[in-house]
Amino acid sequence: MKRKIHALGLAVAASLAACGGGELLAVLQIVTPLGGAWSNAGFTTTIQFTSPSPLVQVFANKLDITATVNSTDGVCGDTLNNGVDLVGTVENGAVALRPVAPANATNCIQGSFSDLRKLDTVALGAQPARSYTNSRVDVQMQAGLWISESGTLTLKFNEPSSVDNFTGANTEPVTGCDVTVPAAKVNFEGEMRGFVVASLSRPLIPELVNPLNPAQKFFTQVEFVDGATLRLLNAGGVLVTLKRQPNPGNVTC
Repeated sequence: MKRKIHALGLAVAASLAACGGGELLAVLQIVTPLGGAWSNAGFTTTIQFTSPSPLVQVFANKLDITATVNSTDGVCGDTLNNGVDLVGTVENGAVALRPVAPANATNCIQGSFSDLRKLDTVALGAQPARSYTNSRVDVQMQAGLWISESGTLTLKFNEPSSVDNFTGANTEPVTGCDVTVPAAKVNFEGEMRGFVVASLSRPLIPELVNPLNPAQKFFTQVEFVDGATLRLLNAGGVLVTLKRQPNPGNVTC
C-alpha cells in the first residue's frame, strides 16, 4: 500500500512541477473527499463513509472514520447485503477499515485512493484485490476559505458542494467572491465540470468571470486538485495554488 501512495505522490509532484508549482506539501497531504457511494464493478459491494461529515473531512489528511459496507460476496463477512458497521482511519489517501465488533477484529478493507473517485483495495483473506469507484466528487467548495500559499489571494465559494462525474454536458453552477480585501469583495461566477473518467481529469472550473460582465475573466483553469487544494491561473496567467483553511470569522460574500 505504501508503494501505491508513493506512486500517487510522485504523479502529483510531476503534475505540479510541469505546471510550475512543485509544492511538496501538496504531495505529502492528500485529502480525498469521502462522500457518496463507492461500489465495485459489479455493484455487489458498496462502501459509504458515515463520519466525520463531509464539511469536517475536507480539512484534514488524517482522520478516524466510520463507514458501512453492504455486500453480497462476503466483504467484511456480509453475504446478504445486510450491512456491516466499520471503523478505521484514512491518512494521506490510505484507508483501513475493520468491523466495529468484535473489538479485536482485523482489517477487512484496506487500500488507497488512486484518484478522486477510485479506491483500490488489496487482497485480504479470501477477498481478492478490487477497485471501488464513485459517481461523484464531494468538492464542498463552500467549506472554509481558499487562501494562496503567499497569502495574497483569498477566495470564498458559495457552491457547489458536489459534482457528478462529467459525461459531456453536465456541470454545476459556481458562485463566490474574492475576499482578499474584505471591504472590497469582488463577486464571480462560473461552472464546474466533474471528474472525467476517460482522461482521469480532475474537476475543473474553466473560468471565473464577472457576473455583470462575463467577458471579464478573473481566473481560468481552476482545478480541484484534492479536498484541500485548488490550482488556478490568475488574470495575468500566473499559476497560483490555494489551500483550504477554516473560516472562524464566518466571512461571506
